[in-house]
Amino acid sequence: MCRALAYLGQPVLLDNLLYRPDSALVKQSFIHLGPMVMVLAASAVFVPSCDAAPQEISTAIGERGAPVDPRQIADYPSAIRAIVRVITDKFALTVPRHPLRIYPSREEFEGGLIEHLGLNPALARSTASFAKAAVGGGGVLINEVEVAGLTWPERIELMAHELAHTVQLELTGHRPLNRLQWLTEGYAEWLAYVVTDGLVLDSMARVRVRIVAQLRALGGVRSLPRLGDLDAFANWIEARRKYGYAATFSLSFLAVEFLMERHSYGATIDYFRRFRDSGDYHANFKAAFGEALEDFDAALILHLAKTLD
Repeated sequence: MCRALAYLGQPVLLDNLLYRPDSALVKQSFIHLGPMVMVLAASAVFVPSCDAAPQEISTAIGERGAPVDPRQIADYPSAIRAIVRVITDKFALTVPRHPLRIYPSREEFEGGLIEHLGLNPALARSTASFAKAAVGGGGVLINEVEVAGLTWPERIELMAHELAHTVQLELTGHRPLNRLQWLTEGYAEWLAYVVTDGLVLDSMARVRVRIVAQLRALGGVRSLPRLGDLDAFANWIEARRKYGYAATFSLSFLAVEFLMERHSYGATIDYFRRFRDSGDYHANFKAAFGEALEDFDAALILHLAKTLD
């Protein structure tokens, strides 16, 4: 897309004009109005930018076409088709018809995070420095620079994780999941591994062995973050940078797997559906799982100690 911006008025920091207030021009453009060309007045400040639009593929492609041999997958449409089939056939879950947006550069991915997720520029820049993908604004965003070195089975796992987030949002009635990131991300990890297991690209047994080995290598339960450190999105980003992938995503997978073993898969789905009526995370957790979050946290520590130490 190409954008042009002109401003006429008292001297003002460009950051304050573009990003900071709720009425900031970038927020209006990216979040409310979508991609557009803005020319507001005679030029005192001029900021042009042109970047290529991302490649877009609709997840609706998974609803049609012949079954795909997972070992032959080497393109995004085939990968989406295979992932959607497993999710819908195994769990009868609805994968929303959203675009998969593939950004060829880290900078364009960063712009997509601002445009579609509404992240502030600093958080978008930090996230784009390591994130392979994200979900928001009615779509899945792929950072092609970060995924270029992945095999197709690894890309399938990644996309299954992100499509799991779209399923979560469908369950919540498209209400945001801004807290208990460990549960949100852990469920997406679990569903992604179910997909690769179902496509015979990996197995859940091998996944568990790898994850336990990774977390043991980090020093066991005493060296890992607590659930409270993986709560809000900003906490999650900080923990990801501080502790690494295994101590956030893989730990969350073990936490959610233990949660489902302790209760049930159906209770996890019920947790997400409860957001249609209430945004109270702790109340929804207790209603869905029949125990307070604090009690589960204590039980998880004991479980991890037995598993990792």
